[in-house]
Amino acid sequence: MTSRRRHLRTVPTPPEQPVAPVQLLNWRHWSHFDRPAPCVLCGTPTSLRSHAQEPAHKVCAELWNAAHPGETRFVSDPPKGGTTDHA
Repeated sequence: MTSRRRHLRTVPTPPEQPVAPVQLLNWRHWSHFDRPAPCVLCGTPTSLRSHAQEPAHKVCAELWNAAHPGETRFVSDPPKGGTTDHA
């Protein structure tokens, strides 16, 4: 009988959570999408663009906003009329 060895994978440590709550961004408009380019915050490819046309993942932008309160580098689209909270 052969013994089977379990291969244990090392689990990466999750990034530190921001102290302030993360404000979710609304980037649903077509203008937030373009050809893949490196994210300005993490360097991996993304098709998303900020309002200033910076390539950035939505999650990266949300975490950056939480780490830099009061700055307006990444903003949400204005609401379209009625409020729709699909939480």
